Amino acid sequence: MHKIIGVLIICLFIFAGCQQSNVTPTKGAVVVDVDRAVYPIIKKEKDVFDTLYVQAKIKLNEVNPLQCILDLLNGKVKMVVSTQYFNDRESHFIDSLNLDIKRFKFCYNAIAIIGSKNNTTDNIRVDEIKDALLGKSGNYNFIIPGNSTSTYNYIKEELLNGQDPKNAQIVKNDSDVVSKVEKFNDVLGIVSFNQVQDSSKIHFVQVGQLKNESNQTSNNGLNVNYFTPHPGFVLKEYYPLKQTVYIFLHEIGMSPASGFTTFLTSYEGQKIALGQNLAPAAVPVKINESQ
Repeated sequence: MHKIIGVLIICLFIFAGCQQSNVTPTKGAVVVDVDRAVYPIIKKEKDVFDTLYVQAKIKLNEVNPLQCILDLLNGKVKMVVSTQYFNDRESHFIDSLNLDIKRFKFCYNAIAIIGSKNNTTDNIRVDEIKDALLGKSGNYNFIIPGNSTSTYNYIKEELLNGQDPKNAQIVKNDSDVVSKVEKFNDVLGIVSFNQVQDSSKIHFVQVGQLKNESNQTSNNGLNVNYFTPHPGFVLKEYYPLKQTVYIFLHEIGMSPASGFTTFLTSYEGQKIALGQNLAPAAVPVKINESQ
């Protein structure tokens, strides 16, 4: 009996070794949850990765940012790419279970303010955006995407300090915002810059920020520098509405998830991101700000 058990254990080790050898950073299958806000760029990255490593099979799930985090913590996926970071409760859950989740910055995305071609607003300050969204000012009317989008999350958490906007027309997603703004000259839209596929019927409003927003009366908006959502201005933090895109990796051993992560954060992967108007966060890439 002992001999039989010993043989079985040896067989299991051999089987496990064979299984392990079939999965490497460039060989095997993996499912990746991707935030809808950055799905187009991750799809482009995957297409290039597929041509380089034909034995790696990566399936992308396009989901909302909250679902990305839930699927990762529930063990449904090994890798996610998301604009949403862990909140306090999620961080506590990770620490309590000693989950080894690796975290990487992939790129920076701009949250853009857009108007129609006939809209006369060229510049706007961050405090003016906040006041309009909170109903403190009637100077601007905004259209924003719904609360399942990363753009809404950014507006709520980063711009309004956890408050929901009180004065804005809400549509389904960023694409709907663009479509609405194209048709009306008296509204502005807030969208993910990466999500604007066709800007022929809109213009990007330059955004500036008071150096001391608590002293807005004495400043009166004077000496404010305004910038477009160009990746160069985002990277240098001139453009104030910046959103970080993260990669979260939770795996035992090495699989195509780690291989894809390495590719995304490599020079080539970062150049692809830059080509989609995203500012590189992992390696230095030369950016021509005049474009």
